[in-house]
Amino acid sequence: MNPIGFSLLSLVSLALVSIVIAQERAPHGLIYENPEAFSPSAYNFFHPSSRKPETKDPCVASKCSPMPLAAQVEAAEIHESKASTPEGGTKQLGAGGVAGIIFGVAFVVLLAMGVYHVRVTRRANMSRAKANGAVQLDV
Repeated sequence: MNPIGFSLLSLVSLALVSIVIAQERAPHGLIYENPEAFSPSAYNFFHPSSRKPETKDPCVASKCSPMPLAAQVEAAEIHESKASTPEGGTKQLGAGGVAGIIFGVAFVVLLAMGVYHVRVTRRANMSRAKANGAVQLDV
């Protein structure tokens, strides 16, 4: 058998082996998954907001007094006043401010890299010049 025929035969046999091995594997992926329904208890577990809220008053059985109405109103007023007026008049950082910070940091990093490159290049050139005798040392 000539070398070209032997090469072709080995290439075909390797290709067939790899195809057979690939077909033995079980198909996988999202398209091969079978959909399964949730049980009602699992659905209730993953969707807690869809449950009906209990309307039972806990104070009816023990005859305890509910929270005073004045405390509820005072708490509501405190939360509303904090939400409506920012203290110190601070302003939120917008998209332009975030972009400015990002570009500023990028500029500083690039500037530092440029300074480092210049220093290393000058140091290498000075050492090369000293080795060649082109630079006169301080006398």
